[in-house]
Amino acid sequence: MIRYILERLLQSIVSLIGVTIIVFAMVNLTGDPSLVMLPEDATAEQIAMVRHELGLDRPLVVRYLQYLGGLLQGDLGTSIRGLASVPVGKIIAERLPATLELGAAAVFLTFLVGIPLGVYAGYWKDSPLDKGARIFAVLGQSAPPFWVGIILIVIFSIHLGWLPAGGRGGLLHIILPASTMAWASIAGVTRLVRSNLLETLDTDYVRFCRIKGQSETNVVWKHGLRNAGIPVMTFSAIIMASLITGSVITETIFTWPGLGKLLIDSIGFRDLPVIQGCILVFAAVYLALNLAVDLLYAYLNPRVRVG
Repeated sequence: MIRYILERLLQSIVSLIGVTIIVFAMVNLTGDPSLVMLPEDATAEQIAMVRHELGLDRPLVVRYLQYLGGLLQGDLGTSIRGLASVPVGKIIAERLPATLELGAAAVFLTFLVGIPLGVYAGYWKDSPLDKGARIFAVLGQSAPPFWVGIILIVIFSIHLGWLPAGGRGGLLHIILPASTMAWASIAGVTRLVRSNLLETLDTDYVRFCRIKGQSETNVVWKHGLRNAGIPVMTFSAIIMASLITGSVITETIFTWPGLGKLLIDSIGFRDLPVIQGCILVFAAVYLALNLAVDLLYAYLNPRVRVG
């Protein structure tokens, strides 16, 4: 098991280094931020001076090695937006709690709705509830998040006036963005729980529980869901990673002050250090949660780590 953990950890580190190379190259080849920082009538000497101050006149490889050396020391660089030089790590630390708050709410909503809906749909197979759940699952996984968010704003903010259309505040502010983020994941969890529960309820183990006279509630929720929930457990980390890293669109639509909104704003200003820092944090979260999935699955299924 220790060898398996070390191998997966090494793979994650190599993947993260690969992400830094790709992101650094793509971000630095998209344009010159000095052209955004200076007025349109700036002279060539002024542009050259700003490029020198930002280190943009150095070869790309040298700049990457300097960036990687800073990462190893915990330095994500300095923002080039505005007159004051603010560390990227400080900016991300201020925005990260908002993204984690939104992601946690979306994850909670996903399992609060997805698991019961999948259980009832699987238990009452081919019933109107099951058919409705399957239609919802298809629509949920096919509808783009920006469309869902706009529709929710139109219905609940503009027409009904029940919920605010944007910003971060109390509980009411988080309902619409969390619902938008959780829409597709609820559909995925519903389909996964339903399909696995159908297989579990058809096993000899469940039949034996029924022969023993146990109640249907006990059979379904204690024995059936316990076995059907193993794939959901391993899939849950992927869901959490996708919700947190996929917050860019949702935060932009609802003006939620998290990392996703910060990333979009930084792209518009060509704030390269902040762009790299945001993407690196997203990649690190995604790789960490995928590593957790691998280790959890290996713990639950010893054949994986032996192979």
